[in-house]
Amino acid sequence: MPEQGEEMRMQRPMRPQHRRPFQVLSGALITALLCGPLLAAEPKRGGTLDVGLAQDPLVIDPIRTGSFTERQFATPVYESLFRIDEQGATVPFLAQSHTSSDDLATWRIELREGIRFHDGTALDAEAVVANLERTRDPANRCRCLNQAQEIASVKAVDPHTVEIVLKDGNAALPTMLADAIGVMVSPTAFKASPETIGTHPVGTGPFKFVEWVRGSRFVAERNPDYWQQGKPYLDRIVLRGIQNVVTNEATFQSGQTDMIFQPSHRFSALMKKNPKAVVLQPAGMGTDGIYMNTKAPPFDDVRVRRAVAYAMDRELLRKTLSFDIPTLAYSPFGAGLPVAQPTEVYPEFDLAKAKALVAEYGKPVRFEFQVNNTPNNLQFAQSLQNMWKAAGIEARIQPLDQNRLVQNMTSKTFVASYFRWTGRADPHLNAYTFLHSKYADEVPNSNYVGYGNPKVDELLDRGRQEADPAKRREIYAEMARVLAQDVPIAYLFNVSDAIVTSPTVHGIDVVPDGLVYFDSVWKE
Repeated sequence: MPEQGEEMRMQRPMRPQHRRPFQVLSGALITALLCGPLLAAEPKRGGTLDVGLAQDPLVIDPIRTGSFTERQFATPVYESLFRIDEQGATVPFLAQSHTSSDDLATWRIELREGIRFHDGTALDAEAVVANLERTRDPANRCRCLNQAQEIASVKAVDPHTVEIVLKDGNAALPTMLADAIGVMVSPTAFKASPETIGTHPVGTGPFKFVEWVRGSRFVAERNPDYWQQGKPYLDRIVLRGIQNVVTNEATFQSGQTDMIFQPSHRFSALMKKNPKAVVLQPAGMGTDGIYMNTKAPPFDDVRVRRAVAYAMDRELLRKTLSFDIPTLAYSPFGAGLPVAQPTEVYPEFDLAKAKALVAEYGKPVRFEFQVNNTPNNLQFAQSLQNMWKAAGIEARIQPLDQNRLVQNMTSKTFVASYFRWTGRADPHLNAYTFLHSKYADEVPNSNYVGYGNPKVDELLDRGRQEADPAKRREIYAEMARVLAQDVPIAYLFNVSDAIVTSPTVHGIDVVPDGLVYFDSVWKE
């Protein structure tokens, strides 16, 4: 039976959740202007779209996915209850509408009717409940478990209505349901074969899974029973996980792929001058930087963390190795988020201050520096290594492939790492589990740097329970100022990953988080 507090919440009127305004970088606006005539053309049916991505994931079961490439691999087959639109707002998708109690603790989700999974299972309230219970079950070890366990209970009110009660109010729930927690998998499929659902996905998406040849291709074909009438336009999508960024770029230049994700900034700058390419530049919602394990020497001392930040000439790196493309980051909030703003107390480049802090520390500063082993990242790491050396800091570069780098971060087996979080459309999801002290110790998949500060905890708790955009902006700005003093992460840039496509590809919605949903894409 529900507790008394839960009954009282249900007696309160439910209020609609309104879309919040989001900022969009000029790159996305320019892209929209440039591509307007192409998008206005009448879509053509048929054809195969070949896509190059930066990683061949191990699985694409939503409870296992976290990286951008894993999420992008899932988009042809899987869909979520909510989706991020071109303005960065969270809007209903498989869901039709939603309401919440005044305290943001009790939510009701109304589902669209008539949607079925690829195996014929109905997407109804019971299916949603089954998915959320699977995600919340610790035995399934969801990478989003810390977020999923914010749910106190979930039940089907009627065949097309789901009620979710949270342990505490949270304004970010719709955005959470646009991510892994809200991605719907056929309950029939995951119950019948929990071991293989990660490699044989069954969703509601515009394309149905056909085959996955490791190191070669992931193939999905048009879903003839797709719930959005008349879509998709393509017959087939072939996704290719290509770890080597140079090889990925070469496949596009040779015509082997129609589209590639996450090319180097150098390649993006080059393709902007190429009439045979279209460069789309989403605003981005995440940031990258140097993650420092605050539980281990030398980064258990704030002086060393601040020295690392002061020694980095971010503007020089941005203009040279990054080809003047990304913008400087000051917090966990990427440029596509309304709370993103410069922080006046952030430690900008000052070699004298870096040297003084190292001298004050009084011991040798040496550490292993983990980095993705792509040529661009290695070049970037070497530049940082030289900058730190000038301040008396010795970093030994440890190159790792992307999968291993992610595993080391989530298991907290690192001292320092050049890492990125591609971001989500709500500031809570970019900060809470990364920086709240309750996740600082042995909790996996969260607070990688082991950071804790009571003031930051207070601000994180206030931020998630505040629905007013202006008040949230003030809360997260104050938090960013505290982080700039503690420096658990020395931020570099706002994530600004380009999508490079052939001019024959149309119908791409430029969404700030960089994901492409293929239901509207078509080829000449």
